[in-house]
Amino acid sequence: MIRLVKRAGLFLASVMLCATNAYAASGNSVDLLSYIPADTPYVFVSTEPLPSKVADKLEPTIDEILQVYQRILRHLMAEQLVKMAGEENSAEEAEQFRGVMEEVLGLVSLEGIRGAGIERASAFALYGNSLLPVLRFELSDDDLFDAAIERIEKKAGEDLLIGVANGESYKYTDTEQVRLIIATVDDQAIITAVPVQFSEPQIAEALGLKKPRASLKSSKALKSMAKEYGFSDYMTGFINNQRIAEIFTGKATEKDKQLLAAFSEQPPELSETCSAEIMEMVGIAPRMVFGYSDINTRGLKSSFIVELRKDIAKSLATIPAPVPGLGTDPGGLMSIGFGLNPLALRSFYEAQLDAMEADPYECESFADLQAGVAKGREALNQPVPPVVYSFRGMVANITDLQSMDFASNITPESIDASILIAVENAEALIMMAAMMDPQIAALNLLPDGKARKLELEQLAEFAGMAYAALSTNALSVSLGASAEKKSADMLLASAPDPAPFMSMSMDSARYYAMVGETMAKQPTAEGEEEIPPAIRAAMAELMTLSGSLYDRMFLDVRFTERGVEIGANMTLSD
Repeated sequence: MIRLVKRAGLFLASVMLCATNAYAASGNSVDLLSYIPADTPYVFVSTEPLPSKVADKLEPTIDEILQVYQRILRHLMAEQLVKMAGEENSAEEAEQFRGVMEEVLGLVSLEGIRGAGIERASAFALYGNSLLPVLRFELSDDDLFDAAIERIEKKAGEDLLIGVANGESYKYTDTEQVRLIIATVDDQAIITAVPVQFSEPQIAEALGLKKPRASLKSSKALKSMAKEYGFSDYMTGFINNQRIAEIFTGKATEKDKQLLAAFSEQPPELSETCSAEIMEMVGIAPRMVFGYSDINTRGLKSSFIVELRKDIAKSLATIPAPVPGLGTDPGGLMSIGFGLNPLALRSFYEAQLDAMEADPYECESFADLQAGVAKGREALNQPVPPVVYSFRGMVANITDLQSMDFASNITPESIDASILIAVENAEALIMMAAMMDPQIAALNLLPDGKARKLELEQLAEFAGMAYAALSTNALSVSLGASAEKKSADMLLASAPDPAPFMSMSMDSARYYAMVGETMAKQPTAEGEEEIPPAIRAAMAELMTLSGSLYDRMFLDVRFTERGVEIGANMTLSD
């Protein structure tokens, strides 16, 4: 037990130190890139500090969030101590556990983080040494970080083991197959994992004591990617899907082979055909990239892009359809919508089936996928009502909800919301609906954009006012305050060009507070362990605090010539 406590405490402390500092970076840290192999399968790195005014704005709430985490950890500690009290000869072990946890808790605050040598300007990088992760971050003072680890060791009653590589010492603990390592070198902390069989030179390479001949700094790959996508140095990275696939399809580097051999693992035996087809499949989405394009006191802008093969990206770009209001933030509690051209979607799907028929997969691993071509043809041959191909998308704006209880599935007492359905020849859709429902026929909706009052019993319970309006290509329905004006205005909303596939916006503080309230009240599902009230309350508070960092969040998904681009714009609270 004590060995487990020691390991958990040491590495929980280290990870906490890094994770809670993940919004900071150093102004003199580009050299971090010189430690990262150019062929790393993945990297997440920050080499520029946040503007001081932004950090000043974020830190008070982040410290509150850390305090809530402290409460959760203290509750879990108390539960564990109660369990240990019932075990024979556990008094000493319980005292050691308490001591370790108290040291860890002391680090779960901005003051504790700073006291361990991690400053606001500390840069960091998470990257792959082949597949194994390496976490590297800057320290203001090696001694402060070492002292924090030593305090935990002392309370655990047992020191970590000491190893040496290239003349530098490091601390470690071994599991059955993996050696977990903590090292401090040249005002940097390094946390990584290597196979227990790794030699001193291999460990030196993992720790960056022996820098790679080709690094991200020398290759300029990260800089080139940032320039292409407009990313800043605040935070950026990528996941190289092709590089990962190569490890298992006969193109592993010597380092990859050493790693697999150390774990007594070998890539599956693949035929040349399977290897080629797997790489062809991965080539559809060879890389994912992400980064922040701007950070200032007003907000944060970031993007996540799934890069696609050019022909796939070009075909996907035809699918989104313009929908009034989609891609804009109307304010209020939440807005969500999407736009698509069903005929373009059908054409895209048909093109993929055509390609698989013209050049079928021969690898047995893709047998089910290839067999799906016939089923896909059958699905496409099924009759589809013309109205389906007329559909273009929808947008729902929720301005306000009153007295809604998500946890108990209680509908709101009142709702202020609007919905728009985009469809070619919307009048024909209404005429069809009127034939089936006399109430709709009585509305006498015309494609003139004028709002008409809805007298529907189904809406009377939670909407004092309800109006609908019709244009040649959309139907809108609004409930609640100013419903008449809103239903007409929705039809006149702009539609950005090029059109997004999907967009969403929200009032962050209110939305997360509602989610937190739901978490606090959510009944425990049958067969699940009951969550203590104190933990529920803390989790609800975490949601509320997290939401309070931002005023509004906006996200859109676009299909471009580069691939699937997900953009986020988060406005900081005052």
